[in-house]
Amino acid sequence: MSGIAGAGKSTWLAKNFVEDRDYVISRDKIRFMLISDGDDYFSKEDEVFKTFVKYIQESIDNPEVPENIYCDATHITEKSRDKLLDALDLTNVKNISCIVVRPSLKETLKRNENRTGRAYVPKYVIRRMYSRFERPEYDTKYPKDVKYVEVPELWEDS
Repeated sequence: MSGIAGAGKSTWLAKNFVEDRDYVISRDKIRFMLISDGDDYFSKEDEVFKTFVKYIQESIDNPEVPENIYCDATHITEKSRDKLLDALDLTNVKNISCIVVRPSLKETLKRNENRTGRAYVPKYVIRRMYSRFERPEYDTKYPKDVKYVEVPELWEDS
């Protein structure tokens, strides 16, 4: 998955493609398992990333290989996407797809206003992420059939 905070990546996954044979590994869920209420959001980022990679690799290596593994995190730059892919053994992976969820900045800020607690992201962070976003392009670095699917606003907020 690729998209700024509040774009709707998790919502899109929940409403569209997650089936019983699919795995969703959420970096935010891992983060919230590892940090306490008083901790800074990024205080355990190294451990969060290592755990995220571990869960993904365990899913890839699972003898009952899932049909799809969704890596639910922002991955807004080529560097961040490559960091994840470089950390994984992709030998048993048939295809890599990058699903980009990119609504307008206005819509993203509107959705963020409905978030509470740690899920709420400061507006300046969303604006900064939006300006730093790098649309994925075909990547020859990986010998897999890399596909990029851009998802506009496909659902109405309820």
